[in-house]
Amino acid sequence: MRIEKPYRSKQTATIELNRAPDDVFALMCPVREHDWIPGWETTSIYSASGLVEQDCIFTTVTNDKEATWVTTAYDPEARRLTIHKVIPGEVVTRLDIAVDDKEQGCNATIAYEHTALSAAGVKVVDQHTAERYSDMMDSWKDMICGYLSVNSAKLAS
Repeated sequence: MRIEKPYRSKQTATIELNRAPDDVFALMCPVREHDWIPGWETTSIYSASGLVEQDCIFTTVTNDKEATWVTTAYDPEARRLTIHKVIPGEVVTRLDIAVDDKEQGCNATIAYEHTALSAAGVKVVDQHTAERYSDMMDSWKDMICGYLSVNSAKLAS
């Protein structure tokens, strides 16, 4: 048995959104992400409801590498979600999302933690810089707000 100190990085950001918290949380789903993330693709989704749920599993391919995502915690009433993504032999990523009420709209707190499983994984972890994460969160905010602005009438009905 080999025991090693983990090589990992974690970034957390809170996005302030002038949108209904339930509408924002509903978008944190591998199926619904097709609606608001250009180019988002899943190859398989294992879900009794057809949407994100406890123990939902889905797969994606990025840079010719298949990743398996598992929803390890799902609490829609509290608007909390944890998903683990595994690229075998390379990296494990933990994604935590929490959507909280605020006076006008909501705050979405998104944390990614990447842990390397190999030398290739170290390179992946090192690519996840604070600057890159900030850019990604700015993009998420723009995409969520844009999608909800255009589709708010559909969501209200």
